[in-house]
Amino acid sequence: MEPIILASGSLRRQEYFRLLGLPFNIMPSYVDETAPADLEPREQAEQIAERKVSAILKVLDGRLPLWVLGADTIICIDNRVFGKPEDRDSAYRMLKTLSGRTHEVITAMALYVGREKRIAIKSVSSKVRFASLSTEEIEWYLETGEWQGVAGAYQIQGLASCFISHIEGSYSGIVGLPIHEFYGMLRENGYPYGA
Repeated sequence: MEPIILASGSLRRQEYFRLLGLPFNIMPSYVDETAPADLEPREQAEQIAERKVSAILKVLDGRLPLWVLGADTIICIDNRVFGKPEDRDSAYRMLKTLSGRTHEVITAMALYVGREKRIAIKSVSSKVRFASLSTEEIEWYLETGEWQGVAGAYQIQGLASCFISHIEGSYSGIVGLPIHEFYGMLRENGYPYGA
């Protein structure tokens, strides 16, 4: 199979690549992860995912690979987009807002198809219901440090699973890479899976 450049340092995405048996190279894309506020949340995530791929192509400076994947996950509630918290106070405010409510998790994927020199984009939306959290529970969670570097200040696959009362949609998409849709995206774009 042909190697895919994963434009991410996310351990969760790497785990999913290993699960799928995909050969890959890690090349984190350090781009500005803010998008224009006038875009819909889905469009914001898609733009950031595409920006990550474009940054890798620029770094490679003409040595174009066959495949590059960039992905971005955002949390939305009340028409507000939550990316990665800047600090502990920001994480506290995010968790307080999510407490006792349902929010949307959008993961966008941008796949560079080298043979055709184009970028395919797909996004997946899921819903997550948080139980009501006390101040003490939020502080306990913040002490773990698990909130650092993740959208919405929580990791569903970690201790935050204690707070999740219901999900609707793609669990792997909430984690950071919707496996079913990613596999379909590879097939649709001619990736030689199994070859």
